[in-house]
Formats: sequence, C-alpha cells, structure tokens
Amino acid sequence: MESYMLLAQAIATAVVTFLLYELWCLRKKVRKLTKSPSLNSKVVVNKKYAPEPPGAWPIIGHLPLLVSAKQPHRAFAALAEKYGPAFMLRMGMSPMLIVSSREVAKECYTAKDHVFATRPVTTAGKLMAYDHSVMGFTPFGTYWREIRKIATVELFSARRIGMLKPVRQSEVSLWMKGLHEKWVHNGKSSVSVELKSQLEELTFNLLMQMVAGKRYYGSNVAKADEKMAGLFRHAVQQFNYHLGNSEMYDALPFMAWLDFKGDAKAMRNTQKDLDYIMQTWLDEHRVKADQMRGDAINNTRDFLDVLVMMEKTGQFSSAINDIDTTIKALALTQLVAGVDSMANTMVWVLALLLNNPEMLAKAQDELDTKVGKDRLVEESDIPNLNYLQALLKETLRMYPDGASLGPTRGNGGPPRGWVLRATWAAYSSTHGPYNVTQMYGPSPTGLTLRGS
Repeated sequence: MESYMLLAQAIATAVVTFLLYELWCLRKKVRKLTKSPSLNSKVVVNKKYAPEPPGAWPIIGHLPLLVSAKQPHRAFAALAEKYGPAFMLRMGMSPMLIVSSREVAKECYTAKDHVFATRPVTTAGKLMAYDHSVMGFTPFGTYWREIRKIATVELFSARRIGMLKPVRQSEVSLWMKGLHEKWVHNGKSSVSVELKSQLEELTFNLLMQMVAGKRYYGSNVAKADEKMAGLFRHAVQQFNYHLGNSEMYDALPFMAWLDFKGDAKAMRNTQKDLDYIMQTWLDEHRVKADQMRGDAINNTRDFLDVLVMMEKTGQFSSAINDIDTTIKALALTQLVAGVDSMANTMVWVLALLLNNPEMLAKAQDELDTKVGKDRLVEESDIPNLNYLQALLKETLRMYPDGASLGPTRGNGGPPRGWVLRATWAAYSSTHGPYNVTQMYGPSPTGLTLRGS
C-alpha cells in the first residue's frame, strides 16, 4: 500500500513540475518578445495585444469562463460587447486573440492574410488528419499551396463541377423518392420525418458520389458495401465527436500525453479506420484507371478518378513527397468538411421558413412564377431565384456555418498564441452593420443580405 502511495506522489510531483516548467517557458517567451527595443534598456514592457477580461486562472486561464457557458459563441459575443471587437483570452496555456467584428477580421484575413494564414498544430490534426495533411488543418507553406492549387484547378473547376451535375440530380431524385415512399406507406397521409438525419444522409451521399462514386447512407446501399458503409458511418461519427472534444488537449497539451480518458487512443483508432477506407477506395480507383481507355480518361466522374489520373500522368508537384497520403487527405477533406455545414444550414432555412409563413409563401410564389409547377428546379434556375437567395443569406447571417471559424496563428498574433474569428458574434453585434440580432427576413428590397 505504501509503495502505491509513493508512486502516486511521484506521478503528482512529476505532473506539477511539468506544469510549472511549461508556465515558466511561456512567461520567458512572452518577455523575450515584449522587450523594449532600446539597446541599453533591460526593462520588460507590459505589451498588451488587446484587452483581456479579468479572472484568468494559473495554467487553465479563462477555460472555466467558457466551460460554465452553455453556448460559448454567445459568451464571445457578450465579451465583445464589453471589451471591443478584439480581445484576449487565456485558453489554458496558450493566449488566444478573439476577433469579433467584420472590420478587424477583414484587416486580419485580407490586408494581413500572409501574417495569419497558417494553422496551429492540434491534437486532432496530428492524430486524425494524417498529421495535418487534411485541408483545414494544414499549416501555411509549400504543401498547403500545392494542395490548394489541386483543389481549385482540378477538383472545383467549373468544368469538373458541371460534369458531376447528373450525379447531384440523381441523388436528390432518389432522396425525394424515399420521402415520397414514406408518405405512400403511411396511407398517403401526413408522416413525421426527422429532417436533420435525412438531410445528412442526402449530403453524405452527394459528397461520396462526387468523391468516390459510393453510396453508404439510406436504403439503397449495395449489399457488397454494407460492411464498409457501417465502418465508414461509425468512423465519421467518431471523427466529428473527437474533433469537437479535442480543444482541451490543445489548451492543456500535457493532458494528451497523460490521456486519462483514452481520447488520444480513440482518435488514433478512428484514423486507422478512415485510412483503411480511403486506401481501399484508392486501390479500387487505381484498378479502374488501369482499365480505362481513350476518352474515358478525360471523362472521369469522381474526384478520386481525377487524382489517380494526375498520379498516372505525373502531374503532382515534386514538393509532394507522399502521393498516397495526399490523395487520401484530399478525399477525406471533402467528406468531413461539407456534411455538417450544408445539412445544418438547410435545417435552419426550413425551420425559419416554417416559423415565418408569409416568407414561406413568398418563396413558394417565386418558385411557381420563375420555375413553374410542371418540372423540378434545376441548378440553372438558381440565379433567377433572388428571394430564395436572400433567405439563404439571411439564415447564414443569423446562424452562420460555424459559430466560430477554425483557429489560425502567425507572427502577427500573440506569442505562442492563436487567433479565432467569432463569426456569430460579428453578425450579431449591436455595433455592427446588422443590429437586428433576433429579426429574420431579407432587407426591405427583398433581394440582398441585410447590411450588405
């Protein structure tokens, strides 16, 4: 028993020593970067980057303030009202600059974009995103420039998006057919539908068809794909769960090393599952590419086809050392980045319209007038649906895609610190151009986003 107590004391001593050492390193770094420029002066200047709320604890900083808030994005907005459009928080052992106004964000991400362009090293990025190879986790540099060029020129060009139009039409038609069948099976009477899960299935199938030519959601999954589909659904669910719960490890890095709850191990297992799936798809597409001839090479349908053809024709830059990892990371980027944002936005649009019958009626009238009742809406109709576009923009104003954007860092921010764009706070500020936080509806013209 005594030996166990000694062991516990030794571990506790080691942890406290490590924490004190990290705190000492942080303070030393800050002092080094904030010395007076005078060559003869040794005085340390108390250089503040922005106002900082009181109440920061040693080591854990302002984390209790955010943990106690049920909705951290509203806490950011309240702090912005009190301390201004830019303020500092101590997120554990790292300082973070919170940007909560359009003007300051424009200065950071356009005029000074080169300063704030890089991404910080994170636990999730290291353990689940091919060591920061997935876009959104990638630090600024040569690799980032190369994969951005591939995504812009090869994957998201107007020609490539146009080639995938039949895929999008087919998936939307299948989804609507599934909803219609629910109505028929219920005796052609009203039936309750959990819309968020339905929209997530639609979005996933759309993205998967565009990325890999697969369908893993809904009732039309191929028999041969059922096992892989189940593994993929579980892996993506775990990815999103750990991505949303890994901030504590970034704020307090020693927790990832100790891994009390086993989250780091779970993230590694999630990465293994996703890598197995991505590698299986990649191998299938390589076999498919070997069998393609003539015009089929130029008319490939999904993103993995394009990337494999780039590999076969030697179009990858010499700056990319591991082509397999790059292809898998690009494929994973499309799947994990777009699902929640699109599904959540569609849910908010429908929910707000159902709670505003007059606006719903106007949107329906516009569809009847500009599209008609004898055909489905085409993508080419969208530029003519001005009121519907205004409703979508207004929804994004009130409920932006992500209450805050992913953190960045650079030599213009706080030492060893991050910069976070509080999107919801920027759009809801009473000092900004909107000043109508709880009001829903396009501007009086009915055509543009309020304040734009």
